[in-house]
Amino acid sequence: MRARQLAAIGDLNRARELWVTALTLLTPESAEYQAVAREIARIDARLAPKQPVDWKKRLGPFGVIIAGLIKFKSILFLLLVKGKFLLSILAFVAVYWSLFGWWFAVGLAGSVLIHEMGHYITVRKFGFAAELPMFIPGFGAYVKWNGANVDPSVRAQISLAGPLFGFLSGLIAYGMFLLTGKSVWLGVAQFAGWLNLLNLIPVLIFDGGSAMTALGRQGRFAVLLIAVTCWFFLHETVFLFVAAGTGYRIWKRDFPAEARQGIAYYFIFVMLANGLLNWYCLNQARNLFPARGY
Repeated sequence: MRARQLAAIGDLNRARELWVTALTLLTPESAEYQAVAREIARIDARLAPKQPVDWKKRLGPFGVIIAGLIKFKSILFLLLVKGKFLLSILAFVAVYWSLFGWWFAVGLAGSVLIHEMGHYITVRKFGFAAELPMFIPGFGAYVKWNGANVDPSVRAQISLAGPLFGFLSGLIAYGMFLLTGKSVWLGVAQFAGWLNLLNLIPVLIFDGGSAMTALGRQGRFAVLLIAVTCWFFLHETVFLFVAAGTGYRIWKRDFPAEARQGIAYYFIFVMLANGLLNWYCLNQARNLFPARGY
């Protein structure tokens, strides 16, 4: 009884000693002796558990093949999950490489990737499932995510995160231009600013369309006024399209139940940042290459 109590609380060595002592007092032919021997065997098994079977050694070459298939299955699963992203970005780079050269293609793909990762990171931040970006040459890229009945302010933050990260990609490209002196990076920086400004047109599938949903009448009029002012002073036509789209959304009157003034400030900041980046890089290009008529 005492030996079983010790085994139950995990003191296996002392329990075994008691069972061995009891075994010396019994005759080998008795049933009691066999029962005590079985208890000792159970304790020995617990003290020295069996090593897991190495099936690769047990099965020889077949074990190696099975292990390889398991690893291949994991790699295949990874390729299926990530393959769309990898293949699409490679196709994107290939198309623009053939049109504008290697460095611009890489810079453009990197800028678009950073833009889309802005969406991806913000989606994940709010706890929604999202897939890695899918690139479409001639169109851009998109992030597929799942979120039904999302609050307009949340959707606006997800939408505006793309142009915000895209602006940062333009700054990175401009920094590369300063470091290397290669004009291709100035072109990437300018295009990043222009493309992200274009994305803020508040209609259809553009990021600005979802972001505008969280803006009330006052916020939309502010965006309209600033867009028109920027078009007048910077002579960038995209600002006029942003203004026109905003005017349409004011006329449409699809105002939210609760307007978010902070989203309006966010929208205006991202619009100004990308617009000024585009304008500044164009001026730099005109100074560097006056004969090309930028």
